[in-house]
Amino acid sequence: MKRIERLAYYTKHSKRVCDIGCDHAYTLVTAIKQYGVSHGYAVEVASGPLENAKKTIHEHNLDCQITPVLSNGFQEMDASLFDTAILSGMGGILIVEILKNSLEKIKNKKLIIEANNDAAKVRDFLFSQGFIITEEEALYDQGKYYEIMIFEPGAQKYDVYDTEFGPILRKQCSADFLRYYENKANLLLKILPDIKDTHKLDAKYVEYKTVSYIAKGQLMKKYFLLNSENYYRIYFADDKPRPTIFICPGGGYKYTSPRESEPVMEEFIKYGFHVVIVNYRETGNEGYPAPGMYIGKALEEIKKDGRVKEVIGLGFSAGGHALLEYTLHNQDYGYLVRPNLLMLGYPVISSDIAIAHIESFERLLKENFSDESLRRYVSLEKQVTKENAIDLFLWGTYTDESVSVLNSLRILEAYHTVSASVEYHMFPLGCHGLSIANAETSFGNPNKNIPYISRWIEFAIEWIQLKLAK
Repeated sequence: MKRIERLAYYTKHSKRVCDIGCDHAYTLVTAIKQYGVSHGYAVEVASGPLENAKKTIHEHNLDCQITPVLSNGFQEMDASLFDTAILSGMGGILIVEILKNSLEKIKNKKLIIEANNDAAKVRDFLFSQGFIITEEEALYDQGKYYEIMIFEPGAQKYDVYDTEFGPILRKQCSADFLRYYENKANLLLKILPDIKDTHKLDAKYVEYKTVSYIAKGQLMKKYFLLNSENYYRIYFADDKPRPTIFICPGGGYKYTSPRESEPVMEEFIKYGFHVVIVNYRETGNEGYPAPGMYIGKALEEIKKDGRVKEVIGLGFSAGGHALLEYTLHNQDYGYLVRPNLLMLGYPVISSDIAIAHIESFERLLKENFSDESLRRYVSLEKQVTKENAIDLFLWGTYTDESVSVLNSLRILEAYHTVSASVEYHMFPLGCHGLSIANAETSFGNPNKNIPYISRWIEFAIEWIQLKLAK
């Protein structure tokens, strides 16, 4: 079997190898005969499998070089007997339990691990215990996919994508690795139309988009903000300095919508922009001013990147409110950075009870919702001045059933009052949350797949080009 051979291959330079759950001892036999291992310990938790290992050892005349051991994990193994351990053919959760129970014994050892599932849990645990991955390999053997990971003691910083997909695997993008994730993306795409629950659909869609990018060999990066669970992720077209779209998805201040994230990014990447997406609402227990703090920090960080030229903020629904609120009040947050241009799609603007999307303000202000002065302060049509108004591109639909179009008209009026610049597109029909209004973001809902409205992207591109040309 190819898997056995590759596991044995990674014992090169090892002398004494302990194989936990040794599976007939085939790996140890190969390691000794082909890769210079001097002694092996074939460990099994039950007597039946151990007898099978003994037969294999005897058949290959290796009784003097492989010692059978009846043991629950490393329990009966002395740490001085081995320099390398193999754990393969088990689930990731079980592997983690075995390692947890023997931390002193595996300290300073080389670990060769192949988990049948939950490989990310193994990576996460061993990264936390002072191990790094020095080698990784993805392979198919007899139609089944495997990932082999080599851990050694060391210090290195890994991000969440490294943990989920493997720091070396996702950079090397071998044919078998890409094949596996392409198949997984296709399976996820097939089941999306059958998911009726909105939140489950959003979660599965995020998984699909992430896996599909991995399958394309795209190297994604995620950066956490202010020691919280909130983060931004970057999608740069290349390493050249370019105007950058800074997306704040909607979600009623409850979460950040995946339909207003990567699908929007894909459209602007086509036109030669870099894109940054900010998840400012992963900690829903936090109220005002937390969202603005995370948006400001993300802006500050990306402005340091030499590849980022002008920043064009793009906010949808409550994300539009969060982005505009920060832009108008940035000095409250202690940040000097602001977008160079601003685009808002069907934004939440006003806290006026007559037109407000009340749920957004309740989630934002929480226990302070009854504070009238604070509600007025985050009612953004009342906060626009000649000094803080950034050139604005605005679009929405007349029939928006969730966030009244009057919100857009209020901010339009506020801009007009101070003679600030706005380009506004009001489409006559269309529901809330249209994003780019195409098949990708409609999830099979014909009311959200409207080519007539998807033209807002083209209008926005022309507006950006006109503004940046000045």
